[in-house]
Amino acid sequence: MTGNSNPTIHRETSGMVYTLWDNDPNNLVAEFGTRRDALALVLRGIERNGPHDTDTLSLDAEDETGQVTTVAYGEKLAVLARHEFATARVAS
Repeated sequence: MTGNSNPTIHRETSGMVYTLWDNDPNNLVAEFGTRRDALALVLRGIERNGPHDTDTLSLDAEDETGQVTTVAYGEKLAVLARHEFATARVAS
């Protein structure tokens, strides 16, 4: 999976920055100002490469104080991405 890192990340109002990691080689895939943008890339990867595309991926969130938490990884990340956009389609 590849992504475009944006060196100037604009934090959403919550002050969070989201980072998508490929944990197999331990590489940063991309950084995002919103969780939704990060999940959109995850979903595109699943659609392009199949359901196992998230096997080695994790999504972390860093708040304005530098505290990092894992949002989801592996299969749970795939489920989260699908749910995020399934909910959006229903609401439209």
